[in-house]
Amino acid sequence: MVERDMPEYRIPVDQLRPGVFIRLEKTSWFEHPFLFSNFKVRDFDQIALIKSLGITHVMCIPEKSDVLPAAPEKRTEAKRPEPRKQLSQEVIDHLWEVKRERTRRLREKKDQIALCEKRFNACIKTFNDIYRDVAAGRTEGVGHAVGFVARLAALFLDDRESTLHLMNVVDKGESAYSHPMNVAVLSMIVGKEARLDEAEMTVLALGALFHDIGKERLPKKLLKKRGELTRPEQNLLDEHPALGAEIIAGLKGFPDGVARILAQHHERMDGSGVPGGLKGETIDRLARIVAVADAYDNHCNHADPMESLTPYLALSYMFGQQKHLFDVELLALFIRCLGVYPPGTVVGVYPPGTVVELSNGDVGMVMAVNPKNQLNPSVMLHDPEVPKKEALIVDLADEPDLRVEKSIRLAQLPPETLEYLSPRTRITYYVDRS
Repeated sequence: MVERDMPEYRIPVDQLRPGVFIRLEKTSWFEHPFLFSNFKVRDFDQIALIKSLGITHVMCIPEKSDVLPAAPEKRTEAKRPEPRKQLSQEVIDHLWEVKRERTRRLREKKDQIALCEKRFNACIKTFNDIYRDVAAGRTEGVGHAVGFVARLAALFLDDRESTLHLMNVVDKGESAYSHPMNVAVLSMIVGKEARLDEAEMTVLALGALFHDIGKERLPKKLLKKRGELTRPEQNLLDEHPALGAEIIAGLKGFPDGVARILAQHHERMDGSGVPGGLKGETIDRLARIVAVADAYDNHCNHADPMESLTPYLALSYMFGQQKHLFDVELLALFIRCLGVYPPGTVVGVYPPGTVVELSNGDVGMVMAVNPKNQLNPSVMLHDPEVPKKEALIVDLADEPDLRVEKSIRLAQLPPETLEYLSPRTRITYYVDRS
């Protein structure tokens, strides 16, 4: 039996046997045909391949090994098949081709994500001007807003490849507009799953885009305050839903129901919300959808980055601790729309944006979850030898020997890993429906 507290140590390749977990040392990821530099030896041919690369020693990691390396003095006595002395160049070339094909497919996925990010950030810039027009009471902003909703639907809901990627902008000058965009697209995703008709989807999207516009009538000093608010300050902040509804109701062209979403998006199912203390079914259904998306994005993108939760923790908190505040059916639908089951119902399911440790010891961020194979997400790996812009995204569905071991709190990450993955400054929601 392998002792799990044994430290890793260096061994000659001649001592390797299947089941030993190793790390290739002093070998760049680009210099070998393996997808990972850390892996469990699968068979003797793999050992022969390692030798063919001119590697004489590797690091053994007992904690992750099924067996320990063969002892030097007993290697000749071991009853095992002899490895091939040398793999043919044809076999080696095939392994390299497999790796190149895998990286090509992963690059396509990264390009797809980058395109979605580019579109989303372009929409944020467009929305910036629309929001200002509406906040200023200019009626032309209403028509632009309705047209903008149609554009969002075309870009993020009707994608034939069924991908959605929302990324928070890093530019502080645009950050105020990323939150309503996040809430709008997340709400629209839920609305589509809930089979809302086109008119309802338009109302939902407009209500989500402008849900916080009432804050434009509040003192800037209050909105910028960090830390706990006084009771009078909180009471004043609680007026923003009603103030926003007044702004929308005063502009001709907004469909019926938009102002109602603004007025009720902070109402809660148990009656503890504001401003009216509405309860249960008395709260507009579309407002209930926006309430879930708004709360989720606030958890993930807190004003104080140190207070931000990963998507996994945000969903766990909402489903476990705040379920009484939201429409449970819509909350469950929201969670499923992100590509996962409600937290706790399926072990090992992690939503996009979660930082995880894999069974080979690598650390990465979940980038995509395939609803048909939720236990095997796509993960972007942290590898200091690979430039950040070339970071490898691995589909665990293609790696039967690899799995997610656990999620990692951001506070536990080394600074260099945190910077490489950037989960705080760029929270990602990416749903892969392929």
